[in-house]
Amino acid sequence: MSETTAPATQNPTFATITDPVGVRTFSADPPPPWADLAGATLSRLNDGYELRVQLGGGQAPTSTDSNHTMNIASFYDVDGDGTVDYEVWANLADTGWGTSYFDDKHGRSAFKGDSGVAVSVDGGFLVLTFPLDHLAGADSFRWSLASEWGSYAVIGSDLAARDDAPDNDQPATFPG
Repeated sequence: MSETTAPATQNPTFATITDPVGVRTFSADPPPPWADLAGATLSRLNDGYELRVQLGGGQAPTSTDSNHTMNIASFYDVDGDGTVDYEVWANLADTGWGTSYFDDKHGRSAFKGDSGVAVSVDGGFLVLTFPLDHLAGADSFRWSLASEWGSYAVIGSDLAARDDAPDNDQPATFPG
């Protein structure tokens, strides 16, 4: 008879950022309620990270019209030098959410299925999951979020609705 032991599971470590709804910037088009960040919780699990981004309006979208887009970006400084080392993004289009991953330390990027980032909608949350190696397996670091929503003609400009978290232009610490 052989005996097996279930693998040990660590308690997840996490950090939460809160962001007041209604503090996004001006937009050329009236933005939908979900174009506003309401906060996020980042958890480090045994096999990866989970980022739950809460959007305003109570329901995260699964798509948008063909004229508008939204980017949600998370930024990570794992070595404490004040420079972003890694980025995990979600982009909303009329076909749904897509993902990307940027390794700024080594000049690499990957998009969609190649990014290693999974995305789903859970009520008012956009949920991104990604492997530990996307942040070099770090268990402590600094992080922040940003979003922008607008028509394709204005995205990336001051005419897009933008929000960031935390609001004090300083990154949050992980774990919190």
